[in-house]
Amino acid sequence: MTRFFLSALFVSSAFTCAAQQCSTDTGAMVNGLSVAASASFTVSDGSIAVMVQNNQADPRSAAQLLNGVAITLSTGQTAGTLSSSSAVIRQVGGAGKFSDAGPSATGWALANDFSGGLGLCVLCTDLGGVGPSHLLIGDPAGSGNYSNANASIAGNRPHNPFTAGTAQFLISVPGLLSGATVTSVSFTFGTQAGIAVGGSCDTVILPSVVH
Repeated sequence: MTRFFLSALFVSSAFTCAAQQCSTDTGAMVNGLSVAASASFTVSDGSIAVMVQNNQADPRSAAQLLNGVAITLSTGQTAGTLSSSSAVIRQVGGAGKFSDAGPSATGWALANDFSGGLGLCVLCTDLGGVGPSHLLIGDPAGSGNYSNANASIAGNRPHNPFTAGTAQFLISVPGLLSGATVTSVSFTFGTQAGIAVGGSCDTVILPSVVH
């Protein structure tokens, strides 16, 4: 199970707290290709800290890259603002070799009233998303390069750069209380909106977490 650590991006105090960890369903596929992603959600009074990873290593196609995460909340909030975001910015060249910069802002945005909840998105250019670049890519192959990547990733000018590693977001949600939970989650992939994959969530304890 992937372990998530909240970074100094969300620091206010340190204590043990509960979070929900959500993952795509086993065997999920998009366009005939395997996809896998996970996210953790830590709800506090007035905010949600979100950490997202693409767990599909050495992807072949941009169809396997994450472009959004949508949630609904047990207390029904559908409006918020994206207070901050951070991720490594990764440039993948024509031979699958890559270089990193950052961490920096993700270039993602927040969609309000999205399917009855909230949606983090990079293809929502009308809201400030910078897609089709900055999709969240998984780790490279064991060789250290994206050896399996086709032309939709390697050296693709419109799709480069990508976000990589653990993308972190802090969403301010007026009226939200710490007892609220994520009741549903979906992950969207590719360079076009609407290719969604469902997921399931578990509650986990994060010891000595700062937020």
